[in-house]
Amino acid sequence: MNLQQLRYVLEVEKSSSITRAAKNLFMGQPNLSKAIKELEIEIGITIFKRTPKGVEPTRDGKQFLQYARTILSQMDELESLYKTHHKETFKLAVSVPRATYISTAFSRFLNTSLKEENVESLPLNIHYKETNAHTTIQDVATGESDLGIVRYQKLHESYFLALIKEQGLQYECIGEFTMCIMLHKNHPLANYQDIPFHALGQYIEILHGDFQEPNLTFSHIRKGADMDTAQKRIYIYDRSSQFDLLEQVKGTYLWVSPMPEETLKKHNLVTRKCSLASPTTDMMIYPHKDMLKSHELAFISVLRSTLNNLNPK
Repeated sequence: MNLQQLRYVLEVEKSSSITRAAKNLFMGQPNLSKAIKELEIEIGITIFKRTPKGVEPTRDGKQFLQYARTILSQMDELESLYKTHHKETFKLAVSVPRATYISTAFSRFLNTSLKEENVESLPLNIHYKETNAHTTIQDVATGESDLGIVRYQKLHESYFLALIKEQGLQYECIGEFTMCIMLHKNHPLANYQDIPFHALGQYIEILHGDFQEPNLTFSHIRKGADMDTAQKRIYIYDRSSQFDLLEQVKGTYLWVSPMPEETLKKHNLVTRKCSLASPTTDMMIYPHKDMLKSHELAFISVLRSTLNNLNPK
């Protein structure tokens, strides 16, 4: 049974005649009769009976036709959801780590590069998804996202590159940097330019609970650098919470990638180095370089320049 057969029988019901239905469907009457007969054999009922006035549904046929109308109506509705009256739609879906420099670059890209692409008059379908490295790789591999940024500590590079290659994806480095510590400007550790790792033990670490990779937290940066005191952590699940907590809860801190100065000033925050932090890489991944669209290449360019400006060599 297929949708075309359902359309056939509904047209026959509407016309009350196989001959008229065949004419309306622009097909031969024998072919239509054959298609209906094959459908009746397949489902095990007689859909139509002949009368002096033409054909009309049997009792079983009436029930079947009601289901057929419902199915076709739902199919038409489904198609309309994904059809557009425009010839073209600007689409972009990305999966990235939760990082302010990335969201800043994405905003800059939308404000400038989209105008250069002359798509202001087109409908937009843009997805910006913040998630962890494993989910990002899966999103790009399955086509849910066009581009992805995989963040990993340098010591885990071989593991993630192997995973990316295993999925048949290509990659290029957006930038390498050392994660720093973000805290309130009045935090006791703000007086350090290079915070000793052991000094963090008495303060509260803020972590993005939905982004944690197994065994890859920044509290295990170097083997043998464990804190002597009990761990103090607050797990959060959205970006805005981090700024509220850092501003209002004394003694909190958060590991971050390079941050825009305007964001820090807005929330009375500062960033400080920690020499024990492992080098970190943000790696762009995509299915095939040759298949990247001009706006995707533009986003990569804006992203790289934004990070370079925040993380000068």
